[in-house]
Amino acid sequence: MKNTTYRGTMDWQRSLMVAGAGFLAGMMNAVAGGGTMVTFPALLWAGLGTMQANITSTVALFPGMPLSAWTFRRHVGKMGSWVRRLAPVALLGGLAGGVLLVQTGSRVFDFVVPWLLLLATVLFMCNGLVQRWLARRQVTAMAPGKEEEPAEPRLRLWSVFILAGVAVYGGYFGAGIGIMMLATLGVLGLRDINQMNALKVVLAMLMNVSAVIYFIITGGVQWDLALWLMAGSMGGYWTGSHVAQRIPAVWVRTAVILIGLAICVELFMRQWR
Repeated sequence: MKNTTYRGTMDWQRSLMVAGAGFLAGMMNAVAGGGTMVTFPALLWAGLGTMQANITSTVALFPGMPLSAWTFRRHVGKMGSWVRRLAPVALLGGLAGGVLLVQTGSRVFDFVVPWLLLLATVLFMCNGLVQRWLARRQVTAMAPGKEEEPAEPRLRLWSVFILAGVAVYGGYFGAGIGIMMLATLGVLGLRDINQMNALKVVLAMLMNVSAVIYFIITGGVQWDLALWLMAGSMGGYWTGSHVAQRIPAVWVRTAVILIGLAICVELFMRQWR
């Protein structure tokens, strides 16, 4: 896939802007999530089209995912059966989403991306509600007199199809995938928030790794921008993981929501022109 929108060599102003967006995205992912909501518009402002901005952002933010998964390794071990059974679903679903993105092309993506970004913004706005709902479920499960539930709930066949759909979305666009997966895992019967976060991180990483490999093979990555974004995001992730307790999460969430709504308006206006 050839780039049709980006022209010219990288200048320092553009490089620093992209690296700064990556740094902010890394911090946000370490504190509250939503980094894609910063990197995607930043790459649009840097001159990429919507489809290539999405691909470049996905590839550039991927290296932070294994670090996140490593922090949940103890909880992942308790959900071994779910991870083993859902890993192929995540890998194949993410690959299917990546193939769907590239094969349907920028024209289709330009049409659907404002709606997908609006969905991601709404999901992020609902993050607090979902977290409170999950917390209530966990408290109820631990209430005196309640029968102790198995440490690893049974994985049902219908749940695999639901997660396959989520995986396709993750490979195609992926913004808001974290809260979407948490809500899905809650519906599927999981109650332990640490186990849910562990599954969310591992499955999201698997969805992305297959999509990232496909994007690299098909040549859709704008590497000069991706490397600046990657460097910034790794620095931001490290910083965010060390200062997370000092940054009010509500500030981060508010910024993500405002950015998401602003870029939604811009993308919808492009369609109507």
